[in-house]
Amino acid sequence: MKTITINGRDILRPNDFTPSREDVYAAEYTTCTGKLIADRIGWKYADMTLSWDTLPQAMLDVLTGMNGEATLAFEDNDGLHTERIIRGRFANIPTRFTGIDGNAAWQNISVEVRFIDVHY
Repeated sequence: MKTITINGRDILRPNDFTPSREDVYAAEYTTCTGKLIADRIGWKYADMTLSWDTLPQAMLDVLTGMNGEATLAFEDNDGLHTERIIRGRFANIPTRFTGIDGNAAWQNISVEVRFIDVHY
């Protein structure tokens, strides 16, 4: 699949888009011998930076329009996933240019996202 969906709008799939999973722990404590003990309660997708070489203006508008909680739908080896995310900061300042078709586009886009959903 060459796209992802943010808040119901398709945009190009980011470069090297391979969300990884991480364990979620609760009730973490240290024993008197210094051993760290925690209960694994589930997993979630690890926070990541989404990066694109180039995006048209309409697709950049999807990213800049994300306020608060948003949804991210993507397909991987396990099938289609829809996750709740929160957009963080833009990791750099994109550069605007006018494409061959006369429409505005942007280069060098990177935005941080935090995944909210924990899967038990």
